[in-house]
Amino acid sequence: MSKHEKVAEIVEQLYSQASQDFGQWMWKNHVPVVAHKTAELAERFGAEADIAVAGAWLHDFGDVFVHRHAEDHDDISEREAQKVLQQAGYSEEEIAAVMNDVIGPHSCRDGNLPQTLEGKVMATADALAHLTTNFYVQFAWKHLPENKDYDQFIDWVTEKLQRDFNDKIFFDEVKDEVRYRYEALVEVFTK
Repeated sequence: MSKHEKVAEIVEQLYSQASQDFGQWMWKNHVPVVAHKTAELAERFGAEADIAVAGAWLHDFGDVFVHRHAEDHDDISEREAQKVLQQAGYSEEEIAAVMNDVIGPHSCRDGNLPQTLEGKVMATADALAHLTTNFYVQFAWKHLPENKDYDQFIDWVTEKLQRDFNDKIFFDEVKDEVRYRYEALVEVFTK
């Protein structure tokens, strides 16, 4: 069993016990999709799967423990992800690679872009999980943020769609493969 498969077992157990509805939703609809797509892309582009796929299983891991918008979400996510990696037998150097090169920049916000192949593979997989599934429709249906009106939600979706396609997909051939899905989603979520 690979180390990232050990991570998957631990993560699945913890998500199954998630007290947050959003955490349960992420497990059912998103996290395994990202991990599967990361494994496919790692093989396709020659990335180290134990680093990239572990990052996929653990991205946004704080959702298991606290509400997504909790002040300590990121701190809890980082602390708990490191514990899982240690349990799965990762070295300190590998833990740093997963945390800093894969998970840290996976959202591709504010110029914080992955620099390693493993990070690029996982960020791309996360974008694909948004663009090639019913993620946006389900998210709109189930998790419209409180205190936001429809126009604010559409603005959020539009920004996220643009970031997913333009900033998070690091391989031109992958971008070409999903361009029609991106364009269709942009049309659906246009005001």
